[in-house]
Amino acid sequence: MSLPQLSGVARLIEDPELRFSASGSAVVKVRLAFNSRKKDQAGQWVDDATFFVRGTAFGPAAENVAASLQRGMEVMVVGRMKTESWEKNGEKRSEAALLVDSIGPSLRFATARVEKSGGQGQGRQEFRQARQAQGAASADDPWATPSQSQAGGYSDEPPF
Repeated sequence: MSLPQLSGVARLIEDPELRFSASGSAVVKVRLAFNSRKKDQAGQWVDDATFFVRGTAFGPAAENVAASLQRGMEVMVVGRMKTESWEKNGEKRSEAALLVDSIGPSLRFATARVEKSGGQGQGRQEFRQARQAQGAASADDPWATPSQSQAGGYSDEPPF
């Protein structure tokens, strides 16, 4: 059985948040809003239901998302839905999440200039240089240490 697919047009409700794992892998988080619209009784278009979801992309795609997209942009997105679970203050929590396979700007109301990216992204190079300048990662950097779940326990923070 595979995860359900989601594809559609969404809007970024925040700027993409790019981080790097301790191993240097890029991870980007994007908050997306999928809106539906309908005509009201007067024939005017009005917003109807909205589905909010946090999307995650990895590797070079993560760096490209961070370099290309920003809050407010309409995007075409394809991904796989999953449920992320965590525990906070002894209470189990969960929410829908999207593993982003592909994302890009919608050209309905915008133009874009497409450039092929190289193998090693600029963000990754800057990350490695900063890590070398710092020496060892600081203890308060959650991306530099194994998570509690990797250490055999449960984290009280959401996984995003």
